Amino acid sequence: ERRGLGCDIAYLNFDFAERIGEELYTWVADCFAFVLGGERLFALDLFDGLPDAEAFYRQVLLPADPDMSRDDFRCYQSLERHVGGFLDQAVAAVDWSQYAVVGFSVSFQQTLVSLALARRIKRTAPDVKIVLGGAACEGPMGVELMRQFPQVDFVFLGEADETFPAFVEAVLAGRTPVCPPGLVARERAPDSPGSSMLLDADRFASAMVDRLDDLPYPDFDDYFVRLRDSSLREEIEPMFFFETARGCWWGQKHHCAFCGLNGGTMRYRSKSAARACDELISLAKRYPVRRACAADNILDFRYFSTLLPMLRDVGLNLSFIYEVKPNLTRRQVQSLLRAGLRGVQLGIETFSTRILRQIHKGATALQNLRTLKWFTEAAAEVEWNLLYGFPDEDPDEYRPLAELLPSLFHLAPPVAVGRVRPDRFSPYFQWPERYGIKNLRPHRAFRFVYPFDEDVLRRIAYYHEFEYADGREPLRYAAPVVEAAQQWQQLAGTVILRFFDRADGTLILH
Repeated sequence: ERRGLGCDIAYLNFDFAERIGEELYTWVADCFAFVLGGERLFALDLFDGLPDAEAFYRQVLLPADPDMSRDDFRCYQSLERHVGGFLDQAVAAVDWSQYAVVGFSVSFQQTLVSLALARRIKRTAPDVKIVLGGAACEGPMGVELMRQFPQVDFVFLGEADETFPAFVEAVLAGRTPVCPPGLVARERAPDSPGSSMLLDADRFASAMVDRLDDLPYPDFDDYFVRLRDSSLREEIEPMFFFETARGCWWGQKHHCAFCGLNGGTMRYRSKSAARACDELISLAKRYPVRRACAADNILDFRYFSTLLPMLRDVGLNLSFIYEVKPNLTRRQVQSLLRAGLRGVQLGIETFSTRILRQIHKGATALQNLRTLKWFTEAAAEVEWNLLYGFPDEDPDEYRPLAELLPSLFHLAPPVAVGRVRPDRFSPYFQWPERYGIKNLRPHRAFRFVYPFDEDVLRRIAYYHEFEYADGREPLRYAAPVVEAAQQWQQLAGTVILRFFDRADGTLILH
């Protein structure tokens, strides 16, 4: 808008959800993310010769969720019949030839549906420039997607706030776009049916925005128009996303060993409190919702003395969600609550101080417990994960942990319990030998969605699996903790801690 460039946004997730129903859509989006269940549905449209469904069930889905029944799997399989019709409808509903550029924002479980739709669009409107960007395109992943999928013309490998508008201006002016760092292109020679790649592996790093205050305010008009017209509008409780910071100030100093978030954009940058507050006020006035979620990976600690008091004083009728480091004080928790926070994602991971120190979390078990307690007391919606199987962890840490968990059943339980995973860009991924990791490889699910050899999968995959250099099998010592955590999940909301002061000074907990 600032540069006079027209843009339409198609929220095609509504179209697919309307076909299969909101409940099934949410099930696949939430429960199949790390096993690529959504990707598998659209991979079957793109490729022949993928491993069969039974193998996918036995080798991928069951190990991730032993409780997945045959009926559950058949329900999942039934969604395959909607894929072709959805893609055909998406292509037929729009005159794609009217656009010079069609871009796909590709993050979680959005890669293969984007590529399947892009292939259809190219067949219908071959002159359209197909562009990919988003978290699934960062660094070598984006370069490899370019190599493997001829329907893609350009890929942005990181932040593109400044480079994408300049790219569009060049395309509209009929010029060959200049490829700055962070943009890779495919150049088709007019006299050749083949194509040559304009790639430079050293140019993965895109330019990052230094002053977030200079970014435009987000515009969600297209989303709310689509929601208004959707048959699912009564089933969806919308929220808007806002951004007050990028990168991670803690990771910039001490990168958590297993964390792959941020990749090449770790350097922390945040908006001024005045800009962030004004943006939230503007969005809350513009859109008819009372819930919002921060896209930040970590809260700027300076906001405790700046932004949060401003939000408290403004009195917005808006509740919001943030991801925070769980080494908070009670006063900081109260400050968040007074400002409007009603949901929080806590980076707890475990209640072993020794393990927390090994993985560079920068918090102690006591800090994790206190923060969890304070948010639970406030009836905030709390999300956190309990992980096990960190390389070089001491198995003896799990005996006291198994004894501790039942005493916490009155607090918010973990939303997920699982073995740690070395994601791309994490220290575990970058230096596996240093951490006692061997046979680091793409997660097995990738073999069920891409018909490529192992070398290609290594460049595309974000999720990975591994073995331990010392040969350990962590479930042998972590099983009691896992079982206690699962019981905690089952009892969620049914356990209350009461205490009584007796006249003789005795305190009784029940």
